[in-house]
Amino acid sequence: MSGFVFSCILGAALMHALWNILLKSASDKNLETAVANFATAILALPLLVIYGLPDSQTFPYIALSIALHLIYFYLVASAYRFGDLNLAYPIMRGAAPLLTLLFGYVFLREQVSDGVIAGIFLVSAGVILLGLRKTTSSAHHLKALLFALGNALVIALYTIVDGHGVRLSNNAWSYVSLLMFSHGCVFLSVVLWQRRRQQLLPESFSYIKSRLMYPLIGGTCIIGSYSIALWAMTQAPISLVAAVRETSVLFAFLFGTLYLKESPYPQRILGALGICLGLILIRIY
Repeated sequence: MSGFVFSCILGAALMHALWNILLKSASDKNLETAVANFATAILALPLLVIYGLPDSQTFPYIALSIALHLIYFYLVASAYRFGDLNLAYPIMRGAAPLLTLLFGYVFLREQVSDGVIAGIFLVSAGVILLGLRKTTSSAHHLKALLFALGNALVIALYTIVDGHGVRLSNNAWSYVSLLMFSHGCVFLSVVLWQRRRQQLLPESFSYIKSRLMYPLIGGTCIIGSYSIALWAMTQAPISLVAAVRETSVLFAFLFGTLYLKESPYPQRILGALGICLGLILIRIY
């Protein structure tokens, strides 16, 4: 992985962290996520006009990716319903790079050096340590853990699907623009259909109007972050890109420590050091 690609992925991780920080302030995270993803569809439309459609052989990959992303959001909601974000989020994001490494080898025959494998393990362990917090609630509920692990599997699967699909497209930006446009439209449609069945459309539109700027900024971060990540997968092994992108958790930790004055207790410091050491190994090997 070149220094330029490595730096671009770190930039993508920073944008991903910013989106999650914005989402943290939302009272209706599902609706805000849907609106943010629809904002990515609006932003993707000019790119689709400029770059055109990707090769038709990528259409099944885009359709499968959309389905996996819908499952992802369902599992996120389920994990948070049965347990704390403090357990579910780090397990999802920390286990995903390890599964991506495994799937990359099994399905795509991607091979990386032992040093890189060690780096990915350190990044994953660091993400888990950085995210887990002591809690007296039901965070250790078995169902929450199972949903989180199931979602780590889904994250790894859509990463492999999109990574392979973008390589087949012959133009990363045409693949990204069609994926983002299609996913943003489908996801918002599904959420609004659910709200209509629950007779919550008036409240939903009022919420969107009051929070519109946040999902618009979030949508910009989403399309920027994932576009860079998918482009990077055409330049480097998918498992490396997936691991480096998870450093978004480290950026969120730094923001919380420096600006929100959150306590950097020893476990979180150890997790941050693990991520940094893992990044060094990934970069030098």
